[in-house]
Amino acid sequence: MAARYPLLLCPPALLLLSLLPGLAGCGPRLPAPLLQTPDPGAAVVWPSPPETARLVWAGQLRGAAISASEKSISSRISKLLFGSEPSHMVRPAAVARSVSGLLAVADPGIPTVHFFDLEAAVYRRLGAAASDRLRSPVGVAVAGDGTTWVADSVLGTVLVYDSLGRPAGQLGEGVLERPAGLALSADEQTLYVVDTLACRVQFFDLDGRLAGGVGTRGTGPGQFNGPTHVATTPGGGIAVSDSLNFRVQLFDGDGNWLGSFGGPGDGAGDFARPKGIGSDSSGRLYVADAGFDNVQVFDPDGTLLLSFGHAGTGTGQFNLPAGLFVDSGDRVWVSDSFNARVQAFDPSQPPGAGNDPTGARQ
Repeated sequence: MAARYPLLLCPPALLLLSLLPGLAGCGPRLPAPLLQTPDPGAAVVWPSPPETARLVWAGQLRGAAISASEKSISSRISKLLFGSEPSHMVRPAAVARSVSGLLAVADPGIPTVHFFDLEAAVYRRLGAAASDRLRSPVGVAVAGDGTTWVADSVLGTVLVYDSLGRPAGQLGEGVLERPAGLALSADEQTLYVVDTLACRVQFFDLDGRLAGGVGTRGTGPGQFNGPTHVATTPGGGIAVSDSLNFRVQLFDGDGNWLGSFGGPGDGAGDFARPKGIGSDSSGRLYVADAGFDNVQVFDPDGTLLLSFGHAGTGTGQFNLPAGLFVDSGDRVWVSDSFNARVQAFDPSQPPGAGNDPTGARQ
């Protein structure tokens, strides 16, 4: 990996930093913004009754307010050094969750990365000094040990942060043109990076070395036109949102083309602006569409199983959904960008579970 970024500060600034823990890495832990869950008896499900529910709204995250004591001390120093910084999500663009449960949200509207440890009820974000390098964080991946990768489309690189939020290097310099979506392989040894401008998905090892890639500009099999997001699949392959070709393409772990589905249109299974993509433990693919303001669910062969959401600000509605991630428990997280929130959805009975009354996975 490249060398860590130096942080050069004059002595007065160093004195101020000594009074404000966390600015060099992650900011101070803020009051816990627990997942805002539905009221008892007010479940929102898809499809609507009387059909059997396959998906249920699990809640939303918006960020956290800063306590009065932090406003009186920390934020004053932060504002003096770095200018004001919102304490909530502004434009969440990407979301990822580690196998250990840490949820990371890239937010180019601030810009920063928000971190949610829902089990411990703790929220934090990159401190101002750590965020200072960021210009447009649009992709994020997080490992089980808390290492976080952030794709910055303006800088043309992927920045690396350690578990404490401190800069730990970068990758893709001189290789990437406009990095976007990220995905980490199941063994956490390969980072997949979508390069929207180069119309390619690059494979990097965790030392930052280029280990392979797939794609050229075009409309044929294995070619891309403005790809934006990538997800790993249970068999060790990847699925790519080929946005301006209005389709999803599938590849094995070596980059060999396996197939594609979708196309332009306004019907079921069509795409307008496919973006965030994720795969559950059974290989079902969830695709967020920023044009339709919905998410469509497909089986591993590309057959449409379910769609949910529409334009709006209410529960289960979207305003430019961007990133999407399916965690190890098959919970679906969607960064609802212009609604400044992340929404969560749980399988009630997995889409495509057929007539199995238990909803057991196929």
